[in-house]
Amino acid sequence: MMSTYLLKRLAAAIPVLFLITLVVFIVVYFIPGDPAMVILGHDANAQALAAVRHSLGLDRPLHERYLIWLSHVLRGDLGLSILSRKPVLLMIAQALPVTLHLVLLSMLLAVLISVPCGTIAALKHNTWVDLLVSSWSLFGLSVPGFWLGMVLIYIFSAQLKWVPLQGYISPFSDFWGSLRSMALPVVTLGVFLSGPQTRYLRASMLDVLAQEHVVVARAKGLRARSVIARHVLRNALIPFVTVLGIQFGYLLGGAVVIEEIFALPGLGRLAVNGIESRDYPVVQGIVLVVATGFVLVNILVDALYSVLDPRIRLGGGSSH
Repeated sequence: MMSTYLLKRLAAAIPVLFLITLVVFIVVYFIPGDPAMVILGHDANAQALAAVRHSLGLDRPLHERYLIWLSHVLRGDLGLSILSRKPVLLMIAQALPVTLHLVLLSMLLAVLISVPCGTIAALKHNTWVDLLVSSWSLFGLSVPGFWLGMVLIYIFSAQLKWVPLQGYISPFSDFWGSLRSMALPVVTLGVFLSGPQTRYLRASMLDVLAQEHVVVARAKGLRARSVIARHVLRNALIPFVTVLGIQFGYLLGGAVVIEEIFALPGLGRLAVNGIESRDYPVVQGIVLVVATGFVLVNILVDALYSVLDPRIRLGGGSSH
C-alpha cells in the first residue's frame, strides 16, 4: 500500500512540477539585467551584444525559449552556465551536498534541542521551567541569523581560535576537520530552527494532554512515562513532523545568509552568484531542483504520518 500511495503522490506532483517550471522560467526572465552585457562588459558595442544574445538564444520569443529549455530539462539537461560554460547540473551536484550537510546537521541539532525542551515545557505548563523554555524559543525565533553567526565567529574563531574562521571541509576528506568547520554554521542555524520547533511541539503536546483518551489513561493509573511516550508524544509528533518537512524544504534553497557568512559553497550561495551575474540557466536549475526537493519532502512527510499513527490511512482519512 505504501508503494501505491507514493506512486499516486508522485503522479499528482507532475502537474505541480510542470507549473513550477513555467513560473521559474517567467520569473527569471524578468530579472533586470542583460547577460550579454555581463559577459562583454558595459563598453561592448551593439553588434557584439547582439551576437552574444543570438548565440545564447536570448533573441528568440519567450515561449520558444521556454519550450526549448523544458525539452532539455525533461532529458535531464539543465543547460550550460552563461559565464563559466559548465553544465548547470554539475554545478548543482557540487553545491547540493554542502547544503544538505549544513541542513541535516542543523535539523538534527534543532530536534535534539526542541524535543526535550518542548516536552518538558508542556509537562511543566505555567511553571518557571515553561517560562524558561518559552524564553529560549522566543530567542531562537527573534535572533537574526547573520548577527548570531558573526558573534559566534568573533568569539570562537577570532578570539578563542577553536574553529576555522570560514570555509568548508568535506567529511569524506577530513571527518573531524569537517565537524570543526561546520560547528558554527550548524549552531547558528540550529538555534534558529529550534525556536519554532519548540513552540510547535509544546503547543501540540498541550493539545494532546487535554484530550479525553490521555485523561482516561492517567485516571486508570498507567505509568506517567508510558502515557507520555505512547499516547502524548507520538500523537504530538504528527504536526511537529510537518514543521520539520516545511523547514527542510525551505532550507534547501533558503540558507543563503548562513552560507554567505561562513563562505560555504552551497546552493544558496550559488543562486546568489547566479542572480548577480544574470546567469539564467543556473538560477532556473537551482530553483527547479529546490522546488522538486520540496515536493518530495512533503510526500515523505505524508508517508511518515502512517508510521507515527497507524490509524491514519495513506490516501486519505483515518480508520475508525
